[in-house]
Amino acid sequence: MDATSQVEIRPARVTDAAGLLAAINSVASEKWFLATINFSAEEVRAFVQQSVESAMPHFVACHGVDIVGWCDIMPGKTASGFGHVGRLGMGVTRDWRRQGLGRRLLETCLRAAPAAGLEKIELEVYPENEPAMRLYQSFGFAQEGVRARARKLEGRYQDIMLMALWVDGMYPNALPLGDPGPGP
Repeated sequence: MDATSQVEIRPARVTDAAGLLAAINSVASEKWFLATINFSAEEVRAFVQQSVESAMPHFVACHGVDIVGWCDIMPGKTASGFGHVGRLGMGVTRDWRRQGLGRRLLETCLRAAPAAGLEKIELEVYPENEPAMRLYQSFGFAQEGVRARARKLEGRYQDIMLMALWVDGMYPNALPLGDPGPGP
């Protein structure tokens, strides 16, 4: 039995905050795939609390007690008329990449999006992150634009690709929030 079959994909809980922070920091420390923001434990706890209370799609990949990946979709703008759009964030720690966890997380999260009233999912990705771009494209995400030279890190510019997916009607058997579907 491979290790990925022992990874549970489930809704995030407030008690996951410390493990989620460790996973986020692990991916962010690589610098080139995720913005290197230094979140505090309280900020992550508040974010998870908000996602739980607002019933937004937010899932974690757990191997035993360790969180090895996450995927969330949070509302974009709070202004009137923008509530149908969510913003995707996700990551998988280095040792667990290229084993299908990102695909499982993304599919679970997208299946929960319609129940949260979300019709369009937007994301930003660095073009150098080719595996992530292939994953998003395989789900039907399309490029909507480019923010040229949007980030300058260690003297190096990076563009940011803007991608989006319309999910309304895509998952006619969408899962109710809190139900990650069949286990591994």
